[in-house]
Amino acid sequence: MATTTITQQINAAAAAKLQKMWGGRMPSWEEFKEASKGGRVRVNKSVANVAIHWRGIPKTHMILFGIITLWAMFLAIPVALALHFIIGISAWWIAGSAVLAWYLYKVSRDGQCDGIRYGAESDKELYQVLVQNGAFLFGPKA
Repeated sequence: MATTTITQQINAAAAAKLQKMWGGRMPSWEEFKEASKGGRVRVNKSVANVAIHWRGIPKTHMILFGIITLWAMFLAIPVALALHFIIGISAWWIAGSAVLAWYLYKVSRDGQCDGIRYGAESDKELYQVLVQNGAFLFGPKA
């Protein structure tokens, strides 16, 4: 018996909602590219977080938003704490590092979303895998 996680269920619901919006079918790659260029595509952040490391995603996005900003986010508070206790910097830097960590988290998520969208625009097979996994939500052109 296969067990599905809540994330998998949410992603499946997103894919089903997209299919419903398109009259029971998944949108084509050409329809996706048109919607993406028009700024009408919303990206599932949980899928983007996983897919940022897939083949076909632009390397700059993978490195910058899948590695660098995430590591900087995780290290911001511990580095500020260490500097506070080792060299005596103000405790306000710890609070500032928490704000910085939150900001880097948001930047990482947005960059991951852009990265998988750009990858899907340039690779039809990647688009098909992502759309089946609930990565995108967009309706037909009004």
